[in-house]
Amino acid sequence: MRELSAIAAVAGPQLTKAEIETKAFLAEMDVISAAINATPQDVRMERCAAVLAGIVKPADAEAVRAAYWMRLPLAARMVAVMSARLKKERANDALRTFNAFERGIMWVAIEKLQAQLAMAQKCCNGGAMPATPAGVVH
Repeated sequence: MRELSAIAAVAGPQLTKAEIETKAFLAEMDVISAAINATPQDVRMERCAAVLAGIVKPADAEAVRAAYWMRLPLAARMVAVMSARLKKERANDALRTFNAFERGIMWVAIEKLQAQLAMAQKCCNGGAMPATPAGVVH
């Protein structure tokens, strides 16, 4: 046992196979990260867009958007269509029934509504606490 301790003291700490593999993997990731960081952002974005264009077909992307639309609560869809000044009954419609112009109007209206709601949320911060919180019975 003493011999093993003496050898370990001279040889220093030994790495396990998993530790060696992890170090090699991390070194490889560092090289890859450096190469990515050295590539200009606009080139990276073009490369990503090219890869996505090969993976996601427009019809597939539209089907995913349509599925998400129908999974939204009806109240959220109603807010979306009504913020664009469309009839609230359109909230029950499938996404494909909206043309590009209507969807564009909704996009802009929702963007404005989000900014207004963020301001409303900030306005709700603070306020005085009542002596007896609402709903508390003594």
